[in-house]
Amino acid sequence: MWHGVGELSRQWLRRRLGVFDIYALVHADTQSTFYFLAGYVALAAGLWGFVGTVYGVVLMAAIALTYGEMGSRFPETGGSYLYVKYSFGAAVAYLSTWLLAFDQVVMVAYGTIDAAKAVLKLLHGATGAFEVLLALVFSGVLFLLALLGIRESASWGKAVAVMDLTLMFSLIVTALATSPSAPPFFNWGGVEAANLFLAFSLLSRGFTGLDALGQLAGEAREPLVQVPKATVLLITIGALGALGLMASIMSALTPHDLTDPAIAPVLLAEKIHPVLYYLVAANIIAVMLTAALTGYIAFSRLTYILADEGHLPPHFWRLHKRFRTPHISLTVAFTASLLLIYVGEIKIILAIYALGSLINYLLVALALAKASRSGTLHGAFSTPLIAGIPLSAWIAMALIPIGIALTLIEKYPYLWAWGLWIAAGLILYYYRKTAARSRP
Repeated sequence: MWHGVGELSRQWLRRRLGVFDIYALVHADTQSTFYFLAGYVALAAGLWGFVGTVYGVVLMAAIALTYGEMGSRFPETGGSYLYVKYSFGAAVAYLSTWLLAFDQVVMVAYGTIDAAKAVLKLLHGATGAFEVLLALVFSGVLFLLALLGIRESASWGKAVAVMDLTLMFSLIVTALATSPSAPPFFNWGGVEAANLFLAFSLLSRGFTGLDALGQLAGEAREPLVQVPKATVLLITIGALGALGLMASIMSALTPHDLTDPAIAPVLLAEKIHPVLYYLVAANIIAVMLTAALTGYIAFSRLTYILADEGHLPPHFWRLHKRFRTPHISLTVAFTASLLLIYVGEIKIILAIYALGSLINYLLVALALAKASRSGTLHGAFSTPLIAGIPLSAWIAMALIPIGIALTLIEKYPYLWAWGLWIAAGLILYYYRKTAARSRP
């Protein structure tokens, strides 16, 4: 199925990951996104915040299941690129993966900005001053770590995941116990929605990072067993965490308490208990920096695969002579992240983040539907079939277009950033194909 150098490079990845290893490596991606967006969702949705989160959780579950099912059918490295390529060809797979790569760059930006906000809140009691400078420093340090060869580690991922789960569920339980109120509106029954379109657009993108489930199938010891189990674990913990956090915010905080929505969990902890405040702030810093580092590594892997497949110039495939890391890809990610951080406008990041992921998720759901209907692929894991198509794919195909449409309607003034990225990808693709045709 794979050809050339790519066949050797991907088959030689070591299968060392277990169920919780896979979960832990996806955890920081998905949780960091929701932590970053939760405050903005609450302010935009008002009394409908919890109801909207239920919609986000259902969409998250459907997307996770589609990746779990496709990972069961393709127990090898390649992730969504491989899935889309199988059903729709290499050109569509390239564009889908190129869009997904942009979200990894944006992840670096929002992860470092949010970590900087949490640091300043912890040290000075307020965000704002110097957060851009500190975020730039964070991005530079993470770039150097990725360049020197610091890669995703199951041990580090598990440590962060265990810390995060322990602290955040302690925060949720304490908040709900000390500020009891009834769902679905909790104490926000009189808070009118400021912008439901924005709220549901953000919730459609509130769990970005699920695509790592497919990528990690190639490094699992027993992918046909472990990928489905990790998928169920991700859905269960992700749903409880997201619903619990939104319920806690709407029980213990008022809209006026959300002075900086980007760090809503820290503001919630500050309201609940001083000890929790310091612990949760430190936890958010760790989660966000882990997510940003993951963004660097994921971007370099995605562009490496595209170059390996012949879609990008070979510069993206070449490794640093000393550190043996894809330094060109990492430098591109670093430069783009600096531009986003320097602008310093969270609303731009909110506007452009995860649109590419949604498009990618939709294509994967369509690929799953097509593969299932054709009967050419079989896996160890599948949701119930309806007209030959898994239920997960039906739900994803129904809900993801809504999220894409809401994002386009709500954030169309910022689509120029996507236009520039797509144009750059098409230029690189055309250059590579032209160079290939001109060879004797």
